[in-house]
Amino acid sequence: MTDYYEILGVPRDASQEQIKKAYREQALKYHPDRNPGNPAAEDRFKLINDAYSVLSDTDKKQQYDMGGYQTDEDRRQRAAQENNTYGQYGWTFYGPFGASGSWNTEERKRTYTTYTKRQAFEMLLKNILLTLVGLFSLRFAIWFIPFGLIISIALISSGVTNIIRAISILLGAGKNSRKGDQ
Repeated sequence: MTDYYEILGVPRDASQEQIKKAYREQALKYHPDRNPGNPAAEDRFKLINDAYSVLSDTDKKQQYDMGGYQTDEDRRQRAAQENNTYGQYGWTFYGPFGASGSWNTEERKRTYTTYTKRQAFEMLLKNILLTLVGLFSLRFAIWFIPFGLIISIALISSGVTNIIRAISILLGAGKNSRKGDQ
């Protein structure tokens, strides 16, 4: 993975104004209209745009700084290296929203540390709502036997599982998160 800060020539603690200024300078220098017929300048211009698109967006920048942001190209390369049948989309036996299929505890621990407290709290609220929808749908599940019952139980179990996950992230986030995330 390339270092976006190095591409733009700014320090890691650069402000948005510094990032914007460095982007404009680099973009003008390597713009294809100023360098016609130069494929190296065109490739550099694409890298500069990728770097600016990540560093100018606060959420993407935060993920990038934590080491968790990946471009589509990075996802495709990783999927190809892992010989993932379903490619970058991560479908597994459990579907697109289920477990990753990896029971490696180190990988799971690393996944928990990539959440901020805000993301974990949002996850908690969403899954409380999902559990309530599952409980509410149990009232109407009798009309759609067996599918209504299966869907209701799936909603409830998924919600409860992710509520436990969100609570464990929130309780452990103080020791694993960065200073800016607290």
